[in-house]
Amino acid sequence: MSSEGGDWDFLAARKSEVQVPRERGELRGDMPGVVSLKRRALPMAIALLAVSLAGFLTEMVAASQMLSLAGPSALLVMYPLGGLGLMLGALLMFRFVDAGARLRMLRWVTLGYAVVFAAALGLIAGSIAPVVAIGLVWILADQLNFLIPLLIWALAGDEFNVAEGRKVFGWLVTWIYLGQVAGLAIAAGAPFLLDAISIPLTSLLIVDPIVCVILAMLLPRLMRSSAAARGLAREESLRASLASAWDFVTGVPIWRTFLLASIVTFAAGMTGFIAFMVGSGELLDLDAGRIQVFFAGISLASFLVAWLIQATSAERILERLGIPGTLLVLPIATVAAGLLLALGAVLESLVIFAIAITLWRIPRWSVDENARRAALALVPDERRTRVSFLVDLLPVAIGLLLSAPLAIIAVVTGLSWITGIIVAVLAAVAIPLSIRVLRGWEDSLLNWRLRRRKQNRTLDFT
Repeated sequence: MSSEGGDWDFLAARKSEVQVPRERGELRGDMPGVVSLKRRALPMAIALLAVSLAGFLTEMVAASQMLSLAGPSALLVMYPLGGLGLMLGALLMFRFVDAGARLRMLRWVTLGYAVVFAAALGLIAGSIAPVVAIGLVWILADQLNFLIPLLIWALAGDEFNVAEGRKVFGWLVTWIYLGQVAGLAIAAGAPFLLDAISIPLTSLLIVDPIVCVILAMLLPRLMRSSAAARGLAREESLRASLASAWDFVTGVPIWRTFLLASIVTFAAGMTGFIAFMVGSGELLDLDAGRIQVFFAGISLASFLVAWLIQATSAERILERLGIPGTLLVLPIATVAAGLLLALGAVLESLVIFAIAITLWRIPRWSVDENARRAALALVPDERRTRVSFLVDLLPVAIGLLLSAPLAIIAVVTGLSWITGIIVAVLAAVAIPLSIRVLRGWEDSLLNWRLRRRKQNRTLDFT
């Protein structure tokens, strides 16, 4: 998850300085050292680690429990609900992300999540509508994985200028990796330990409300003396917020194609996830413990390979292929993953299913993520956060919504392998779109909408 100013520079909204105001992106001669920057960033680093751990752990537990309780057909309901949940959450954050103090907003959002998590856990403990409760937890896990980190990164973007971000944002990303690895490792190993002491796997879900409450209470306190800005520091309607980001995407023609290619690719990828989960879940006899170990183990292995690529070669790949060339990797990999999913369904092979989903995840978590960060770093600071919501969240949310109607074709026909073919065909449609992005990328850089504007920011020290 590298770009010129760090992996997450697209959220590095430039703040005004307390003592010496200067323009957005200006370098400082007296910029503090890396140790000092890391000390300032440590609360956000710990927050990102905790959220990543809780989100990945919860997603593994919820997915395995849902398959065990309700069977594969439940995924045809859960995926669209997850997409709707992401859209609704993103719209709310889209409306308020730049309108008020980040810390105050983060506190209320995480406390809200804690309350809903606690209610869902109460239903699970009382065996009241367990399928509904697990479904709610799964949707909330998506929120933790996608939306809460965006808020923390927006906060980091307000705290650090571009030059500081170049030194500290990559370090922050490593904390996300640590949290994700820890969450997946716990999910993979917990069934063996908890089964031995007769504790239900759902007890792991207590991590979520605890993390949310600690985050809400401690992060604002630890950062109360920081110079985190309030964003635009003005009220703005949802329509105006959307129009600001949409004007950029539609005004730079190649970005329209980029967004469309992303939507098609992620629709194929999310449909592939359904094929993987249904096929492997049935081969594992819908046993929650075995499913959790398998899902988490495959995810952990994929992530470690992606992490190795990030550490050793991701930057060189981006430099060699360029941003649009690197964006071609994921659609091509998705075509191959779809064909393997079809083969896995025909041969009823867990190994082939594992290879197929790994072929999607590794580029998604490494080179594709880097290319998206680098592309978003080109967006002017005053629009970057909101454009990132469209480019990052919209394809995932729409992909989740479309995945169920596409996957249900296999249910209607009784041909499980056909879902993999649909994935491959759909991803193949994204390839010429991505090639169009490649051919028009250089010309798009001349568009006036990519120019930075001079803008002062209002500070909020609460």
